[in-house]
Amino acid sequence: MQRYAPFSQVTREALAYSCAALGLQLGEHEQALMEEYLRLAPFPEVRPALARLAGKKAILSNGSPDLLEPLVRNSRLHFDAVLSVDELRIYKPAPQVYELAVRRLGVPKERIGFVSSNCWDALGAKSYGFTVYWINRTGAPVDALGFAPDAQLESLSGLADEILR
Repeated sequence: MQRYAPFSQVTREALAYSCAALGLQLGEHEQALMEEYLRLAPFPEVRPALARLAGKKAILSNGSPDLLEPLVRNSRLHFDAVLSVDELRIYKPAPQVYELAVRRLGVPKERIGFVSSNCWDALGAKSYGFTVYWINRTGAPVDALGFAPDAQLESLSGLADEILR
Protein backbone atom coordinates (compact mmCIF):
# COMPACT_ATOMS: atom_id res chain seq x y z
CA MET A 1 0.00 0.00 0.00
CA GLN A 2 1.33 3.45 -0.87
CA ARG A 3 -0.87 5.42 1.55
CA TYR A 4 0.96 7.61 4.00
CA ALA A 5 -0.56 9.31 7.02
CA PRO A 6 1.31 10.89 9.94
CA PHE A 7 1.91 8.42 12.73
CA SER A 8 -0.22 10.47 15.11
CA GLN A 9 -3.18 9.93 12.77
CA VAL A 10 -2.39 6.21 12.42
CA THR A 11 -2.18 5.95 16.22
CA ARG A 12 -5.50 7.76 16.70
CA GLU A 13 -7.17 5.51 14.10
CA ALA A 14 -5.69 2.38 15.73
CA LEU A 15 -6.95 3.50 19.14
CA ALA A 16 -10.47 4.04 17.74
CA TYR A 17 -10.40 0.69 15.95
CA SER A 18 -9.16 -1.18 19.03
CA CYS A 19 -11.87 0.31 21.22
CA ALA A 20 -14.54 -0.49 18.62
CA ALA A 21 -13.27 -4.06 18.28
CA LEU A 22 -13.43 -4.50 22.05
CA GLY A 23 -16.83 -2.84 22.32
CA LEU A 24 -15.44 0.04 24.39
CA GLN A 25 -16.70 3.61 24.23
CA LEU A 26 -13.79 5.93 23.48
CA GLY A 27 -15.68 9.22 23.29
CA GLU A 28 -14.42 11.93 25.61
CA HIS A 29 -11.35 9.89 26.61
CA GLU A 30 -9.78 9.90 23.16
CA GLN A 31 -7.80 13.13 23.56
CA ALA A 32 -6.58 12.25 27.07
CA LEU A 33 -5.37 8.86 25.85
CA MET A 34 -3.61 10.42 22.85
CA GLU A 35 -1.86 12.88 25.16
CA GLU A 36 -0.44 9.99 27.16
CA TYR A 37 1.72 9.11 24.13
CA LEU A 38 3.48 12.44 24.67
CA ARG A 39 4.55 11.47 28.19
CA LEU A 40 5.78 7.90 27.80
CA ALA A 41 8.48 7.28 30.38
CA PRO A 42 11.78 5.73 29.31
CA PHE A 43 12.85 2.48 30.94
CA PRO A 44 14.91 3.13 34.11
CA GLU A 45 18.25 2.14 32.56
CA VAL A 46 17.95 4.40 29.51
CA ARG A 47 19.48 7.59 30.95
CA PRO A 48 22.62 5.92 32.43
CA ALA A 49 23.01 3.72 29.35
CA LEU A 50 22.93 6.71 26.99
CA ALA A 51 25.44 8.54 29.20
CA ARG A 52 27.92 5.67 28.72
CA LEU A 53 27.73 5.81 24.91
CA ALA A 54 30.19 7.92 22.97
CA GLY A 55 29.43 9.54 19.64
CA LYS A 56 26.28 10.95 18.12
CA LYS A 57 22.96 9.83 19.52
CA ALA A 58 19.87 10.13 17.37
CA ILE A 59 16.32 8.91 17.07
CA LEU A 60 15.09 7.58 13.72
CA SER A 61 11.39 7.09 14.13
CA ASN A 62 8.19 6.27 12.29
CA GLY A 63 6.66 8.78 14.69
CA SER A 64 5.48 12.10 13.33
CA PRO A 65 6.98 15.36 14.66
CA ASP A 66 3.78 16.25 16.53
CA LEU A 67 4.33 13.12 18.66
CA LEU A 68 8.13 12.98 18.70
CA GLU A 69 8.96 16.56 19.67
CA PRO A 70 6.87 16.70 22.86
CA LEU A 71 7.80 13.13 23.76
CA VAL A 72 11.54 13.86 23.57
CA ARG A 73 11.09 17.18 25.39
CA ASN A 74 9.07 15.53 28.18
CA SER A 75 11.61 12.71 28.53
CA ARG A 76 14.41 15.23 29.19
CA LEU A 77 16.74 13.00 27.15
CA HIS A 78 19.17 14.74 24.79
CA PHE A 79 19.90 13.67 21.22
CA ASP A 80 22.00 15.09 18.43
CA ALA A 81 19.12 14.56 16.02
CA VAL A 82 15.50 13.46 16.07
CA LEU A 83 14.62 12.19 12.61
CA SER A 84 11.09 11.40 11.47
CA VAL A 85 9.95 9.46 8.43
CA ASP A 86 7.40 12.23 7.99
CA GLU A 87 9.72 14.18 5.71
CA LEU A 88 9.95 11.15 3.37
CA ARG A 89 6.29 10.12 3.71
CA ILE A 90 7.24 6.45 3.90
CA TYR A 91 7.64 4.14 6.88
CA LYS A 92 10.39 1.87 8.09
CA PRO A 93 11.54 -0.67 7.13
CA ALA A 94 11.86 1.07 3.74
CA PRO A 95 15.59 1.47 2.98
CA GLN A 96 15.10 5.17 2.20
CA VAL A 97 14.36 5.76 5.88
CA TYR A 98 17.67 4.26 7.04
CA GLU A 99 19.41 6.27 4.30
CA LEU A 100 17.89 9.39 5.88
CA ALA A 101 20.00 8.74 8.99
CA VAL A 102 23.18 8.42 6.91
CA ARG A 103 22.48 11.67 5.07
CA ARG A 104 21.35 13.76 8.02
CA LEU A 105 23.97 12.52 10.48
CA GLY A 106 26.82 12.59 7.97
CA VAL A 107 28.01 9.16 9.10
CA PRO A 108 28.65 6.20 6.75
CA LYS A 109 26.20 3.36 7.29
CA GLU A 110 29.05 1.02 8.26
CA ARG A 111 29.74 3.26 11.28
CA ILE A 112 26.17 3.48 12.54
CA GLY A 113 25.08 1.31 15.44
CA PHE A 114 21.32 0.96 15.24
CA VAL A 115 19.35 0.07 18.36
CA SER A 116 15.71 -0.99 18.35
CA SER A 117 13.27 -2.87 20.53
CA ASN A 118 11.30 -3.85 17.42
CA CYS A 119 12.72 -6.90 15.67
CA TRP A 120 11.26 -5.95 12.28
CA ASP A 121 12.96 -2.54 12.56
CA ALA A 122 16.27 -4.03 13.69
CA LEU A 123 16.22 -6.43 10.76
CA GLY A 124 15.26 -3.68 8.32
CA ALA A 125 18.28 -1.71 9.53
CA LYS A 126 20.47 -4.82 9.26
CA SER A 127 19.34 -5.41 5.67
CA TYR A 128 20.30 -1.81 4.93
CA GLY A 129 23.81 -2.35 6.29
CA PHE A 130 23.81 -0.99 9.85
CA THR A 131 25.35 -2.80 12.81
CA VAL A 132 22.27 -3.72 14.79
CA TYR A 133 21.52 -4.21 18.47
CA TRP A 134 18.07 -5.59 19.21
CA ILE A 135 16.75 -4.85 22.68
CA ASN A 136 14.73 -8.02 23.22
CA ARG A 137 13.22 -7.48 26.66
CA THR A 138 10.82 -10.44 26.42
CA GLY A 139 13.10 -13.10 24.92
CA ALA A 140 11.06 -13.28 21.72
CA PRO A 141 12.39 -15.30 18.78
CA VAL A 142 14.00 -13.42 15.90
CA ASP A 143 11.55 -12.70 13.09
CA ALA A 144 12.09 -15.01 10.12
CA LEU A 145 13.07 -12.31 7.63
CA GLY A 146 16.43 -13.67 6.47
CA PHE A 147 18.58 -11.45 8.66
CA ALA A 148 19.77 -11.54 12.25
CA PRO A 149 20.77 -8.71 14.58
CA ASP A 150 24.46 -8.42 15.42
CA ALA A 151 23.56 -8.69 19.10
CA GLN A 152 20.51 -9.19 21.29
CA LEU A 153 20.33 -7.54 24.70
CA GLU A 154 17.71 -7.74 27.45
CA SER A 155 18.00 -3.99 28.08
CA LEU A 156 20.12 -0.98 27.17
CA SER A 157 22.29 -1.54 30.24
CA GLY A 158 24.85 -3.70 28.45
CA LEU A 159 24.90 -1.81 25.16
CA ALA A 160 28.10 0.16 25.81
CA ASP A 161 29.92 -3.04 26.85
CA GLU A 162 28.65 -4.84 23.74
CA ILE A 163 29.79 -2.03 21.43
CA LEU A 164 33.28 -1.95 22.99
CA ARG A 165 33.83 -5.70 22.43
